[in-house]
Amino acid sequence: MRITADAKQATRARILEVAGRLFQEKGFDEATIRDIAAEVGMATGTLFNYFTSKEDVAVALAEAAIGQADVDFAKKRRPRALLREDLFLQVATQLRRLRSLRTFIQPVIETALAAPMSSAAAGDGRRLPGEHLEAVAEILHAHRVDPERWSMAAPIYWALYVGVLTFWARDTSPRQEDTLAMLDQAINMFTTWLESDG
Repeated sequence: MRITADAKQATRARILEVAGRLFQEKGFDEATIRDIAAEVGMATGTLFNYFTSKEDVAVALAEAAIGQADVDFAKKRRPRALLREDLFLQVATQLRRLRSLRTFIQPVIETALAAPMSSAAAGDGRRLPGEHLEAVAEILHAHRVDPERWSMAAPIYWALYVGVLTFWARDTSPRQEDTLAMLDQAINMFTTWLESDG
């Protein structure tokens, strides 16, 4: 019997729903692919037709959250905002959407975010680095930043972004205020350099 694309998509969504809940309840390290498959009602081997690993499931959850954050960003973005305001807003909306994944964001960082340039070159199919960097490039384009400057700046920006996410995952300050302060400083430093003459 052949499974339709809609049925595959529904099964994938169910896997993500169950995995997100189990990662929260048991912790990322304790929840297993076998636990996820059993809760969904499928054989463990069948789950591997949808995701190659538990880390792959975590990355898919992060991709979905960041996709929602992109919609939030588009709604909240103000006309004539400064470049630093747009970049801050973009990352801050992502942090809000990723909040429920915060306890297991580290595997996402290690799996999909650690080396975007080498991942893109290797063609591993990860969407997060490429889509995020494209979104930043669009913001910079809207602010008339020289594209050649961005090609030099992309690795610097990415290091700042991953650093902020890594800090945020462990930030114990109320409402992660320390992360927002760090993000503000990082964005200000980055945009000051980007907008300078040299």
